[in-house]
Amino acid sequence: MKFNIEFMQTGGVPLTNDLMQNIMQAIKLYDAVGDLAGHMTIISGGDLVAGSTTTVNPGVVAINGEVLPFEGGLIDTNVFVHEEQILKTFQDQTNKVLIKKRTVKFGNAVAPNLFPWAEFVKLQTIKSIQKSLATKADITVTDDHEKRIKKLELKTAPIENGGVAFVFRRPRNEIPAQWKECTDLSGKTIFGYNEFDPDFSNFGVPGGAKTVTLTKNNLPKFKVRTPIVQPYGSNQGLGGFDGGGNQWNWKTLESEQIGNDEAFKILPPHEIVLFIEPNFQ
Repeated sequence: MKFNIEFMQTGGVPLTNDLMQNIMQAIKLYDAVGDLAGHMTIISGGDLVAGSTTTVNPGVVAINGEVLPFEGGLIDTNVFVHEEQILKTFQDQTNKVLIKKRTVKFGNAVAPNLFPWAEFVKLQTIKSIQKSLATKADITVTDDHEKRIKKLELKTAPIENGGVAFVFRRPRNEIPAQWKECTDLSGKTIFGYNEFDPDFSNFGVPGGAKTVTLTKNNLPKFKVRTPIVQPYGSNQGLGGFDGGGNQWNWKTLESEQIGNDEAFKILPPHEIVLFIEPNFQ
């Protein structure tokens, strides 16, 4: 306390103007509570009267760092600081303002002396704050959570719009919120990038086909011959003797056309799924 006035003394305490000024300075120290509470706060009271939805109890509020009594009453849109000047007759028989009584009441005034009641905040008691803090995590637990969150952020960094795609084995209408179908992978499989293999070095470029048509170059090397046996005397082919000493001729002819140039599917055993990607807002 800035002042400790020793009133309880014998000999008559001199109630001078200086002494009373010191008393006022001591009282004004309570305005520090207003700074601590904050502008437009309810320090005490200001609650609805029991059974009413339109009337509040009187109490104490803080406005612009000043602690002021609040009159309460029928709720209105605004409150303002009302100042009542109380006159007293001095020793020289003149009337002067001795007391300025400042209170907060519902009603309208000229700005800036006008404060919306709906913006006032009722402060919790220190006891309720203490009980609330007892249920909160301490600094050790909070630091541990922060470390885990940072690690989780690193692990999930690739999950960005267009950055990853996941296999989703449910129907389209069951895709979770904040996700969407990755349509550019529909009907495709994926291969790992390999810069040293020309078949896998075009990153992000689609390729391949689900069917293939074989050409002559795709077939193994082989020949098809059809032996034709006919009596000796023909001028075609090469001769030979049967077991009875008779000579025969033979020749080779082209076989009939084989194949129909029809493409065939090269799909391995598979399951049809959806690919989904993040669609975070």
